[in-house]
Amino acid sequence: MLSLFAQADHSPKVLASIHPLGLIASSVVDAEQLDVLLQPGVTPHDFSLKPSDIDRLQEADVIFWSGARIEPYLSGFARRWPDKHWIDISAFASEASIKDPHYWLSPPAVVAAQKALAEVLGADSTDFADQVAQAVAYSDRVLAPLKERGFFVFHRAYDHWVTEFGLNQVGAFTITPEQKPGMRTIQLMREQLRAGQVACIFREPEYSPALVVKVVGDLPVKQGELDPLGGSISLSRDGYPYFLRDMADRAVHCLSE
Repeated sequence: MLSLFAQADHSPKVLASIHPLGLIASSVVDAEQLDVLLQPGVTPHDFSLKPSDIDRLQEADVIFWSGARIEPYLSGFARRWPDKHWIDISAFASEASIKDPHYWLSPPAVVAAQKALAEVLGADSTDFADQVAQAVAYSDRVLAPLKERGFFVFHRAYDHWVTEFGLNQVGAFTITPEQKPGMRTIQLMREQLRAGQVACIFREPEYSPALVVKVVGDLPVKQGELDPLGGSISLSRDGYPYFLRDMADRAVHCLSE
């Protein structure tokens, strides 16, 4: 497969906007050609561009991003620099009924977006698609006995993943981390906890557990941790399939009786 950069005098530089997209991109991009705009532990919810970040955007040949809904700070640059190759993973999401912009948690969207990136670079995407299929099959197998077990997530980030595996997400503490729940929502969640509708509450490493502590109080419910950014996973050829397996394993650990 011929790269669009075959006639270029340098290897193309790829900039992934966030860590999970870096995990995807690293399946076809060598480490020295790949950069990630947001470092692990930094979320797109609370990020603003610095002049040095704009320089990194300008130096990149290919920018792999999540779309305007979750990364509005990149939209203007996508319009300003149309000569660069902008690959927007949101453009590959087919689940029209799911409005959640965390598209990297949709394996079908990920496979399609990675294929588009591979085509731009003249690389083969077959191995990645096979690895993702195996990770999805593994996740489906280990999660299957737990699909009826209810759980709360910290913020509304998992709709694609929950739908993919048919899980029972009862609710979320907040729609976005910037929007704290009101007392009525907290009261409803405590009622669900008392009624035994929730087997596990998932925190996130990027955010303080204070909100979870406030809602749970002294109620006996298991707590676990999901990381939708995969910040603890290193960039590598199989980083994204490992991310999917890790999500499944964390869920199984908390949801199991």
